[in-house]
Amino acid sequence: MRILGRRVRSRRRRNRGPNVLEYGRWGPRAAFTLVEILIAVMLTGLVASLALAPVVMTVSRVIEAQRAYTDATALSRALAFLGRDVSSAARLAPVSLIVEDRQALGGRDDDVLIVMSTSPARQGISAGSLVYKLYDGGAMRSELLSGLYRWVLPGVLPDKVDASKLKAEEGQLVLPGVTSFVVEVSRGPERSKEYKGALPEGLFVSLTRGDTKGAVDGQGGKDGERLETVVVFP
Repeated sequence: MRILGRRVRSRRRRNRGPNVLEYGRWGPRAAFTLVEILIAVMLTGLVASLALAPVVMTVSRVIEAQRAYTDATALSRALAFLGRDVSSAARLAPVSLIVEDRQALGGRDDDVLIVMSTSPARQGISAGSLVYKLYDGGAMRSELLSGLYRWVLPGVLPDKVDASKLKAEEGQLVLPGVTSFVVEVSRGPERSKEYKGALPEGLFVSLTRGDTKGAVDGQGGKDGERLETVVVFP
């Protein structure tokens, strides 16, 4: 009996220990496997992306609307500024206005507008020719912004101006980012792309900012905005 009692007590000592959960096929487990964690992360990301998709689309549309509004406003101001200059044209000059039809590389409209104007007098400068044309410095002249420029040439008649020799650093930047400049002269029911003489009935002036693909008939391209104005001479 003593020996049996000792054996029983020794077995009880060996069975004593911490209460640990056993891992059985159908029994409870204390942690998740790596595969389960990855699946949970993927599902969480999927749900989050579906929930945030409308928000992202709304924000992108707001940004595009703001950009379009900014471009249209800038183009409108530039055309209004140009219109004031042209409206101050000297009506008694034999050659008051010259329009040269030009195209840059890639088929972009790069017209030249030269007008004999008294507008510089408001800046304390004698009357002379005003020249509007685009400048695209390219990679070699990155210090100067590309866009629509304005040159003031006091005491110079329009027919004495060589627009090809004008330097951008001597001009005034009217609006950066302009990629197309179109000037057409109104002569009755027709529009002329080339003109030299006294003041005509009016001008059609259009500016494009950004990508010019599809920017025709007053409509902007995919990434561009086009605006046109009419200047009428009384």
